[in-house]
Amino acid sequence: MGLSLQFAIGNKGTIINAAEKFDLDFFDNMEAQNLLADFSLHLIPNDLNLLVNSATEIRNIATFGLREYLDTEIFCFDSEEFGAYLVNPIIKDLFADFNNKEGNLLTNKWFDKMISTHNEDLEVTQDAIEAVAKLISICKEAKMSNLDLVHIWYL
Repeated sequence: MGLSLQFAIGNKGTIINAAEKFDLDFFDNMEAQNLLADFSLHLIPNDLNLLVNSATEIRNIATFGLREYLDTEIFCFDSEEFGAYLVNPIIKDLFADFNNKEGNLLTNKWFDKMISTHNEDLEVTQDAIEAVAKLISICKEAKMSNLDLVHIWYL
């Protein structure tokens, strides 16, 4: 199956508890309710740092990545096959600031960074465009409704 990388919005405790129970049905339901952005695109975890880097560059703010804004101590769960981490609201606010038209710009910049970093010939896919658009959408909803953003990974 490979590595799955996702973002979900809702109550951090409920999401992290579902991760602890390895409750994939819970996450499938979240996706069906448009509360989840799926980045299972043959990525490695650092590629999500590059996505956040790209967003900060477009917004012309100090560059940072995802990793330093994950709660790895209190609101988290980590095992050999599954993990869930509360994401600092600065990330939610960053993506919520993008509009739908800027999603393509962000996706293209992100792929340019991945090409440069990995020294590989990569093409922007429809799945990548949709994942970025979904992340923007759920971050807008999370900001408006004061919901938590949680990063999830599993094998």
